[in-house]
Amino acid sequence: MNFKKIFLLLILLLSFLGIGTMLSNIESNYADELLEAHGLTNNTRYFRTDSDDKISTFLKYLDKNYANHQIQLHLDNNYEKKQVLVWANHAVTGLPTESGRYFSPDDFKGQVSFVVLGPTVKLNLLDVQNNKYVILGKNYYSVIGEFKDYPQVEMDKYYLSTGIDQPTAKDQLKNYRIVVDATPAVIEKIAKHYHASLHIPSFVQEHHRDRLSVVPDILMLVVCLLVGMITNMLLAIGIKRQARLTRLHDDLLRNWVINRSVRLFFALATYFFLRWHAFYSTYGSLIVTLIASWVVIVLAFCGMVYYLVRKDRKIAKSTK
Repeated sequence: MNFKKIFLLLILLLSFLGIGTMLSNIESNYADELLEAHGLTNNTRYFRTDSDDKISTFLKYLDKNYANHQIQLHLDNNYEKKQVLVWANHAVTGLPTESGRYFSPDDFKGQVSFVVLGPTVKLNLLDVQNNKYVILGKNYYSVIGEFKDYPQVEMDKYYLSTGIDQPTAKDQLKNYRIVVDATPAVIEKIAKHYHASLHIPSFVQEHHRDRLSVVPDILMLVVCLLVGMITNMLLAIGIKRQARLTRLHDDLLRNWVINRSVRLFFALATYFFLRWHAFYSTYGSLIVTLIASWVVIVLAFCGMVYYLVRKDRKIAKSTK
């Protein structure tokens, strides 16, 4: 194998690595947005109220009037700045955890509150028989998970579940900033019920400004795919030229099979390398992307071979 082929195969390998890396960047940006949003969507709004209602009363109101609507709450404590109470009546928008898990709907239904910790949070912790507990006053809360550590995101808060029958729901609403994630119509009705004005959280404003931030990564992914296609087409031209010079027609088929096998090896090598060196929300997305890229690149190679063979046949016919 000559230097040109080695060089083209190296470029092909780099194109697979580039595709996987850009996918990782896209998913990492998305994960960062989730962390900044604390697991909430762009529909999120917040309000404050002077109501003396307890949190449990507020949750009963939501259960009674909006049982068929998906609602998620984050109650930011006005005094304990690092504390956030979480409640949801349906599915919960999950956050990436280093160990354990994030809240599930069942965590809000019982009489016991659970806690998920940020990686840099400073709390009074107790380890008992491989179980970790947070001590707040006279209450002990079982730790069910710890967030992953992302340096660019403030992660020194801790999240407590709350529910109608849980001890965290005994405090008054006026002591919290009430962050609501639901449809705009539902949020407006809830705020109107408490005679409150709605505000847009800062993370929503920032996400609206930066929502096109993944476009460069997507464009680079497409560029890497195009580079792989062009490289494979050049390999096809080189193999066809070699077959013409040697007049060994069987070599074309043999080289095609060898090159296809090498490209499959490149995709597999890229998968195992990036699995240990990059972040993905699920490895399935990396597998699908690499397989799709491999198919497109192989089709480009086959298409070029087919074009060159037809071209040679036309030339042969015209010289007869």
